[in-house]
Amino acid sequence: MASVPVYCLCRLPYDVTRFMIECDGCQDWFHGSCVGVEEEAAAEIDLYHCPQCAVLRGPSVMKRRRAAPKGAAGDADVGRPIRTGSAQFVRELRGRTFPSADEVLLKPSGAQLTVEYLEEKSFSVPILVARKEGLGMTLPPPSFGPRDVEHYVGEWGRGGD
Repeated sequence: MASVPVYCLCRLPYDVTRFMIECDGCQDWFHGSCVGVEEEAAAEIDLYHCPQCAVLRGPSVMKRRRAAPKGAAGDADVGRPIRTGSAQFVRELRGRTFPSADEVLLKPSGAQLTVEYLEEKSFSVPILVARKEGLGMTLPPPSFGPRDVEHYVGEWGRGGD
């Protein structure tokens, strides 16, 4: 049985809901909350070093700020979150790397997907069961629709019959 990759100081699997930052020294990934890096501040880091790599390579290196032209309001945006969809947001997003689905996704067979399997793996990563054989369940035909549900279950809002 394949094990799920773990990351960070906390050694937990990847969680899409939590911000992570990659160490430029060891290339391991860390939750910002575990290493004290806020997502908004990460855009200002040129080279990030995790706590262990900071001992060997020195502290993280911040990006150099260019002086704003006279009369420009450049300093007004310092420290503010980057607007989603902006050119800067797209540039920084393209510069990030993310684990592939093969690194994150669990792919048990239908027979492997048991209560014990789910208790062991929890629901911390997506699970894809590509083949239903062994699941012990019957799926409705592709033509099954809302009217069929209404027929078997009853109309929404009406008491049980």
